[in-house]
Amino acid sequence: MTVREAVFQWLKERKVDRVFGNPGSTELSFLVDFPKEIQYVLALQESVATAMADGYAQMTGRPAFLNLHVAPGVGNAIGAMFNALKNKSPLVVTTGQQDTRHILNEPFLSGDLVGLARPVCKHAYEVLNPSDTAPALELAYRIANTPPKGPAFVSIPVNYWTMQGDPATVRQEHASSAADGLDRVAEALNSAVKPALVLGAQCDEPEGWEASIALAEKLGCAVFSAPLASRMAFPTNHPLYRGTLIPAAPRLLQVLAEFDLVLAVGCPVFLVYPYFPGKLIPPGCRAIQITDDPTEATKTVASETLMGDPVQSLVELAALVEDKKPALPSKAVETAKLRSEAMRAKPTMGVSYAMYALSKNLPDGATVFDESISSTLQLKSHIASVGPKQYFTVASGGLGWGMPASIGAKLAEPDRPVVCAIGDGSCMYSIQALWTAAQQRAGVFYYAINNSGYSILKSFTKAFYPGAEGTVPGLEIPQLDLVALAKSMGVEAARVSDPEGLEAAIQRGLAYGGPYLLDVMVDPTVPNLF
Repeated sequence: MTVREAVFQWLKERKVDRVFGNPGSTELSFLVDFPKEIQYVLALQESVATAMADGYAQMTGRPAFLNLHVAPGVGNAIGAMFNALKNKSPLVVTTGQQDTRHILNEPFLSGDLVGLARPVCKHAYEVLNPSDTAPALELAYRIANTPPKGPAFVSIPVNYWTMQGDPATVRQEHASSAADGLDRVAEALNSAVKPALVLGAQCDEPEGWEASIALAEKLGCAVFSAPLASRMAFPTNHPLYRGTLIPAAPRLLQVLAEFDLVLAVGCPVFLVYPYFPGKLIPPGCRAIQITDDPTEATKTVASETLMGDPVQSLVELAALVEDKKPALPSKAVETAKLRSEAMRAKPTMGVSYAMYALSKNLPDGATVFDESISSTLQLKSHIASVGPKQYFTVASGGLGWGMPASIGAKLAEPDRPVVCAIGDGSCMYSIQALWTAAQQRAGVFYYAINNSGYSILKSFTKAFYPGAEGTVPGLEIPQLDLVALAKSMGVEAARVSDPEGLEAAIQRGLAYGGPYLLDVMVDPTVPNLF
């Protein structure tokens, strides 16, 4: 059995149905006689391939397979691998290394691939013995899929593929278990005068949603999404949901001041940006954290941290706490206020109205990928995430993720409506992803919020350098023709600047049946940062 045959056998045993990549000369020996039952998803740049694999892994819940090209290709993918690491997306990342018979002389395209990948991966290894290639991939798979999940990297010299290889032994992963000490947490919740629940991305699983709803409704407690959480884990239209915590110390203290106990599950306590002096937990408030990430556990301001699976811990807690049979508040006033604000913004095509119009026309069960940056708060205020895997954003803040990640998600679940809400600046970090969307017939609806500039940086300038607005260079990006760019890559597109025609334009895009980009020209007024 050759190394290639052993790896193909392993791919089939692991039920890998897609390989994402951008090929090069050192990958051809892997791709020769490629199995017809495995689809190769071609991206035109490595960061796009990586983000597609990231979206696919998050949507399927299992590791995605990514193939990169030597040192320059790994370099192109570094930012996207950092995104995947922070997203806790399980990826098996492979790359071709130069021929070992002249590696001593540092041939063209060679490099320290492990050294490049190590800072942005859980595991990085270069195969030293050809027979270890398939076993090394199996090890990477298990490491990638072990919490906290993330990318695992394997460098494979080009001359190994035709050598003798050993098959990999596929092992089943052990199920994660709930944290120890949950009885103490249940007692604390039962005795708290006013507890609050803060949920992170790791709770976004069907069991996590059911358990968090049951837990909150038994206690009658307020529920928040964690600051900068990349996924939702609670219905945004539920009467107990209070929104996403703002990632700034003064706002955290202000919002959490009314609570005597905060239980944070599946998230850091707390991720903030930018810096403000002061504590993150108000005086008199006890914070308890449940996480499966040792780094989150050690770098925390919580009073107590329990290590264990966040979802299973929520399930057990929901069974342990007392049912206080509280009356649930009404969200009617809040909903009416949001609609009123949106309609007031309609005449100028304000962002609030643009996001309201999108949310009003979203199909049931739609998944939203959010890279709208300065418009994120308005988007999250209006969309109704009512079930698992309906909202994704990038945990690292790295741009260029949303456009390709949404393609990966659509390939994973072709029958689910997928929308990518994205800023005009963000579009240009990975615009070539549209070509892959067209080639794959991945029917993502791209909702481009176009304010002709980097509005988030203008908001930062307004907040931290008052009076300096207009003096900072590099914040304007006029004359981007997103429609022409999309059409040049085979994606249908249209521009809308009249608010009276926005809803009809959204409906046409959603009904199109293939990838579609709607360029929405919004009011460029700079929003407040918080």
